[in-house]
Order: sequence, then structure tokens, then C-alpha cells
Amino acid sequence: MSRAKKISLFIVFTLIFGVIAVFHESRVGRFIDREVYEFIYASESFLTTALFLGVTQLGEVISMIILSIIVIAILLLYRMNIHALFLVVSMLMSSILIPVLKHSFDRERPAFLRLIEIGGFSFPSGHSLGSTIFFGSLMVLIKHTNLNHKAVLYALCAVAILLICSSRVYLGVHFPTDVLAGMAIGTATVSLVSWIFHGKFKDIK
Repeated sequence: MSRAKKISLFIVFTLIFGVIAVFHESRVGRFIDREVYEFIYASESFLTTALFLGVTQLGEVISMIILSIIVIAILLLYRMNIHALFLVVSMLMSSILIPVLKHSFDRERPAFLRLIEIGGFSFPSGHSLGSTIFFGSLMVLIKHTNLNHKAVLYALCAVAILLICSSRVYLGVHFPTDVLAGMAIGTATVSLVSWIFHGKFKDIK
């Protein structure tokens, strides 16, 4: 992907985040929150709850840190230093953006049907932002290797993001607009960091 396309993606997804940020508490935003929540929660069952309780743990801060350390260690072991630095920068961006944005908007969490107790502000979803940056960065790294079955690996990363994001709505700790905003700014961040590192990767065989 060219640098122009990467910066274009950054601009587009930043604008999407901006639109959600402006309208998330409007009548339209509340309509989206209600409709999406009802759609996701329609699948409520013991097995679904157990699945999402497990999946949401994957997006916790400690899980993201451990996964990042493991991937960075593997990259350094194979002397993929630029690749490791790319992931470090991406995750540092995540650690900065989450608290800054949450305290900028001060949105309270949903009060209905919360299946787990959690504190802090709601907008944007930290799990959505963090998992989008982590797994999105993995997709960028996968592109710059000669690993087999790349399409399968891309799909697994995408599924992980979708499951983690859906779990936050299902468990009642985030509004859908929180999650969508997190995914948007997370994608914008990966695009920006990818733009910064453009041309610095060497495909590893």
C-alpha cells in the first residue's frame, strides 16, 4: 500500500471517529446504541455469556501487554528489529490514547443489564481501541513476512477484534458507539504508524 493510501486511511478513520464523537449522545447516536445492543443481546445464552466473558479477557490491559511482549520477543529473536519497533510504537500510542480520550469525553458507562462490574469512563472503548491496534498491527506485520496462509491469519486477527469489541456491548459495559469509536481511532492509529514506517520494513522469508 502506498504512503498516500495509508495517510488517506488515517484521515478517513479519524474523521469517522470525529463524527461518532460529535453525535454519540445525540438522538441518532442513542438510536444506533439501542438497535445494535438489542441485536447483539438477542443471542443471550449461558454459552454466549461464557464465550464473551472469556473473549473480553483477551482485550484486558495485562493481556495486551503479555501478548505484545511475546510477539516483540519473537520478532527480536528473528532479528526483525524494525517490525518489533513498529509494534512498540503502536502499543505506546494505544496506552496514551486510551486514558487521554476517555478523560476528554467523560461518558458514563451503560447502566442497563451490566453483566460485569467495571469502573472508569465509557467513550471510547479501551478494549476496542487496544485490540484494534494490536491485531491491526499484527496484520501489518504478517503482510511483511512470507508466512503461509496469510488470508487465514488476517481473518483470525479480524475475528479477534470483532469478538472482543462485541463482548463489550454484550456484557453491558459499553455502548455500541463507544466500540465503533474505538475501532475507528484504532484503525487510524495503525494507518498512521504504518505510514511512519513506510518503506522501512524488509520482508522476511
